[in-house]
Amino acid sequence: NMAAMKTLCGLLLCLSFFAIAGSQSKKKEESLSDRVQQLTEWNNKKSIIRLNGDKFKQYVKNAPRNYSVIVMLTALQSQRQCSVCKQANEEFQILANSWRYSQQYSNQLFFTMEDYDEGPDVF
Repeated sequence: NMAAMKTLCGLLLCLSFFAIAGSQSKKKEESLSDRVQQLTEWNNKKSIIRLNGDKFKQYVKNAPRNYSVIVMLTALQSQRQCSVCKQANEEFQILANSWRYSQQYSNQLFFTMEDYDEGPDVF
């Protein structure tokens, strides 16, 4: 139906996929381990990890990474009047929950969200 198509289109517009895997030096491997541990702890509490500008740089942009991050860029605050963002958020939540509770779940893929009002520098 048309509503589902709009939601899917909105989700695709709001979604950015960052996936990089690289080699690590011993020193960086420790900080990589710390990052994975922190992401896993957050993910155990919620299916979608909320990011701000600093967390985006630390967990998404910083290399090396041995995990992938799916980032939904959105604007959910009511003053932004983004109705597509609200619909996409609902679908993204379903997707993240499905992954979190699936048999294939691992700590090598994380679903995150960056709201414009919490990290405009990312946009």
